[in-house]
Amino acid sequence: MDLYLMQHGRATTETEDPERPLTDAGRAAVQRVAERASAAGVRISGCLHSGKLRAEQTARLLVTEIGVKPSVEARPGLAPNDPVGPVAEWLMTDTEHQSLALVGHMPFLGRLASLLVAGDLYQQSNANDKALIAYQHYVTDFPKPIEAAVETHFKMAEIHKGMHDESLYQKELTEIVRIDGAAGPERTGRTRTLAGRSALVLAEQLYQACVAVKLRQPFETSLKEKRQRMDATIKAMTTLVDYQIADVTAAATFYMAETYFDFSRALKESERPADMKGANLEKFEADLDEAAYPFEDKAIKVHEKNMESLHAGVFNAWTEKSLSRLAEMVPGRYAKNEMSSGFIGTIDRYVYQSPLAQAAIQAAAASNAATTPTNGGTVPTTAGATPTNGGTTPSNGSTTPSSTDQTTQPGPGASTTPSKPAVTHPVPMAANQGAVKNANPQ
Repeated sequence: MDLYLMQHGRATTETEDPERPLTDAGRAAVQRVAERASAAGVRISGCLHSGKLRAEQTARLLVTEIGVKPSVEARPGLAPNDPVGPVAEWLMTDTEHQSLALVGHMPFLGRLASLLVAGDLYQQSNANDKALIAYQHYVTDFPKPIEAAVETHFKMAEIHKGMHDESLYQKELTEIVRIDGAAGPERTGRTRTLAGRSALVLAEQLYQACVAVKLRQPFETSLKEKRQRMDATIKAMTTLVDYQIADVTAAATFYMAETYFDFSRALKESERPADMKGANLEKFEADLDEAAYPFEDKAIKVHEKNMESLHAGVFNAWTEKSLSRLAEMVPGRYAKNEMSSGFIGTIDRYVYQSPLAQAAIQAAAASNAATTPTNGGTVPTTAGATPTNGGTTPSNGSTTPSSTDQTTQPGPGASTTPSKPAVTHPVPMAANQGAVKNANPQ
């Protein structure tokens, strides 16, 4: 909605007339303003005034020049010293008018303008500290409507990010996720979009923390920490599917795949026992490779979920990243000219196919697969359903929640609420005095 605020024209004094109508000069000044607004193409579908005569007269002169229809009404709450909160909240939820003029008095109009636009004006002039103060006042005074509050928290998050204050940046993102999660029937597509992208940024921090953990001696200790961080990352990425935002889902899928691949690589690159040499070391390394394989295989399968989305018509940076990773991991299958992203074209909808049936088949087939090393140790089984949520992709590096809505629009036959697979992992191994044995850290 376009909003125009206008103070009434010059009025008589109470001594001259207790009703305080406009003076001739006041009428002439209002007429000039109205004519200039008309020349600039301003049109209003409604005009509200305080009910005082001088404001009503101003409103009628204004509507004569720029009104789409002769709609002039008095509205309570526009008097000089009325609180601006109720009017601000009403303006945020009004759907009746496309453009509206409020004719009133100072200091009310000044306070209302300050509340509505002060933060944006400060931000545009790079006065970020003042902008943050104005935005904080707004979300404190007006936690509803929910969408306006979430938008304001998003603006605050962007300012903190620009100021490189990672702690406060993540704090605002967490608040966006919390507000959207508790919104109930007040939740909108816009709040869901901003919350989904905020949750992705937060989940990326878990991914980065997981990647940072290397498998060092003592092996059991670092393996347990690595496994816990992997589980936390996979859980966070899986929950992103609920937002049903195409690029968020694809990003989470990418990150889940990379989390499994990182675990596989960590096993292969883990620190060897200092006293292990010769044949024992060779056997140990062979067992490490064998234990790492199920995680690499799972990474490939999860990246391939993004390929399913790609063929269903979902093309974004995350599906393209999964394609690039598959070309590196399985070059014979994916490093081909025909897999170029050029054939995708313009995409305007998201199709999600429930992967539960396929996941169940994979889990049943994998549950019987196990390999036993010759030296008495057992390499973990590959039992565990490959996560097949059609695309949850964390990104490398910080993701900024986009302000553009990309809510998913399931195609015919597709579920409107994506199903989340039961995520299980291949069982990692542990090293104990040079022997590779089965271990399942809790």
